[in-house]
Amino acid sequence: MQPDIELLDIREAAEFLRVSETSLRRWTNAGRLPCLRIGGRRERRFRRADLLAFVGVTPPHRHFCGFYTNDQGRAQGAAAFLSEGLEVDARCLLAADPRVQRTVIGELEQSHPAVRKDLKAGRLVMVEYRTSIAAQVDYWRTQLSDARRAGVSRIYVIGDVSAGALSRGPFAQTLAYEAEYERAIARMFPVTTLCQYDARKLSGLDAANILQCHDAPLH
Repeated sequence: MQPDIELLDIREAAEFLRVSETSLRRWTNAGRLPCLRIGGRRERRFRRADLLAFVGVTPPHRHFCGFYTNDQGRAQGAAAFLSEGLEVDARCLLAADPRVQRTVIGELEQSHPAVRKDLKAGRLVMVEYRTSIAAQVDYWRTQLSDARRAGVSRIYVIGDVSAGALSRGPFAQTLAYEAEYERAIARMFPVTTLCQYDARKLSGLDAANILQCHDAPLH
């Protein structure tokens, strides 16, 4: 077992499934629900994927990338993605610098006039990228865990990766972030993700490497 895999204790797992801790103990003792035993006291720890599988829910593994060649294309692509999420009552999160956020909101208002209400209600959340991979992944994990506890069944995440803080270092750092996001977030939560990239800043090799980190490009 990798030491950094997120594990839930029995209280957290019970809250996640909305059942009692007694039920969890009974199911694990009967072999119906997998769990790990930790430490000398052999305390139960649960993987989120095992809990979802137990209730017959498989997190959608949808991790897309999209390329843009101008600011209008970026805003239009982001607005279309967020509009889709809001229409299906998903919790939507946009990671971009404030200037881009304002442009996307302006574009989104044309197709989704209630966007200001969604912002106020927390259905649409704006955030800037953190400066390290670990901090950014921790932020996503916290936000998505909170959404699950609140009963949110669908989550849409979009990030303007090319303009974020994580893109300011070597390109290998961007690829490392994508790999960690895939491992720790995309495969663990019911999240649909769109990572946006500025095609003007990428070499052909860079674009090919990005495509390998995602399910398919969105145009």
